[in-house]
Amino acid sequence: MERRGGGCLTAVAVVLGLALVALGAGLLWLVSSGGAPVPATIASEGAEVEPKPFSEYSWEELAEVARLVAAATSDEEGAALAEEYGVGVGATRPLAFDDGRQATLTVVGVRADERADGSGVAGLTLMASPIAVRPMNTTDTNAGGWEASELRAWLDTEGSALLPDALADAVVAVSKSTNNAGVSSDAAAVTQTSDRLWLFSASEVCGAPGWFAQEYGEEPNAYTGYVDFSVYDDILAAEGEQYAYFADAGVSGSSDPGHVLALDWAGADVAWWYRTSYPYSFTGEDASYFYQVMASGYPSTTALASTEAGVTVGLCL
Repeated sequence: MERRGGGCLTAVAVVLGLALVALGAGLLWLVSSGGAPVPATIASEGAEVEPKPFSEYSWEELAEVARLVAAATSDEEGAALAEEYGVGVGATRPLAFDDGRQATLTVVGVRADERADGSGVAGLTLMASPIAVRPMNTTDTNAGGWEASELRAWLDTEGSALLPDALADAVVAVSKSTNNAGVSSDAAAVTQTSDRLWLFSASEVCGAPGWFAQEYGEEPNAYTGYVDFSVYDDILAAEGEQYAYFADAGVSGSSDPGHVLALDWAGADVAWWYRTSYPYSFTGEDASYFYQVMASGYPSTTALASTEAGVTVGLCL
């Protein structure tokens, strides 16, 4: 009897041991396959970030969340992680400046921009509603486009200094595609710059805007001197993909149904710059214009480079 009882206990112990091994293997599989629940707090490189409302993150915490999103194994996983942390596309928070003014910071893209150093994607792309009102250039020229503009130089120095120090320290440089010639019918005019703060291009806001086709038609005609304007629309469309925030709001080259483009400065509606040069010259001497969003929020108008307009800034973490 004792021998039988001892054998039974031994069998039970063996079964329990096997069950524990199987349980451990199952848990290991869940974790390695991504099937394990995402913890409420994620520890990474010694930092712990707990999900909270977008406006409650410190800039250092937000930078860590962006790093986690950038490190995701796919865009889908990154988007899900951003949503869990309350920083999905469309999330907003106030952005206070030292002089008492306040702008709005909006998430416009997740894993949407490439880091300029080639190390992969930036986790979050943000839009800061106008941080200043300034001209693109002090003279009426678009020669050299965004790359050579005085406003780009200002954003890299004085403009960057307007941001809270911790936010400015967290910003990463990304590659931006722009017509950096000014007036041109050559697709090679679209080149890349490395920017920490930048203006949005027309295509990043509106998608392929098609403004020349809308105004002049899609075929050369006597009225336009038999000019093929499609090449200019091709240049506009090559300045970057439309961000999810604007796509979700239904923004196009002629429509803003969600009224997301109507922005204000010091409590008043203000037109704001695209970094996009007007690429066609009617006279050969009027290479003077950049595109803008109208003060009403209509997606398209042009203005002389010396015109003062809102500086709506893009930045990545």
